Amino acid sequence: MSASKRYLLGGAVVAVIVIGSIVGAIRPSKHAQAAPTMVPDIEVVQVQQQDVPVVHEWIGTFDGLVNADVRAQVTGYLLKQGYEEGAFVKKGQLLFQIDPRPFQAAIDESVEWSGSSGSRDSHQSRRPKRNVRAGTRG
Repeated sequence: MSASKRYLLGGAVVAVIVIGSIVGAIRPSKHAQAAPTMVPDIEVVQVQQQDVPVVHEWIGTFDGLVNADVRAQVTGYLLKQGYEEGAFVKKGQLLFQIDPRPFQAAIDESVEWSGSSGSRDSHQSRRPKRNVRAGTRG
């Protein structure tokens, strides 16, 4: 088959597709003919003069004049929040209560460590001494 015959055959196929889509778009479908047209009910009201309140509605975000970020100075599990979101707080008011158990355990450990052996130096004296040379112990 020569190149000119291929172009002629390709052009004919494209023309049939274009004509078929135009005819399909113009011809009304059976579904459109089957639906009866309904007339909407129209209500008539007498006009009355009266005061109408002016109401404006907007969507937005308000930001206070003075805002403060509340951040913890220590880490821990939060047990209680002592204020309500957006409420006023007073100076000295409890804001959060953090679980004291890890802090108490650290205090107990340091008291035990310093109190049981007398001091840090005595704890160091119980460890084996090392000389400058490798492999020798004193």
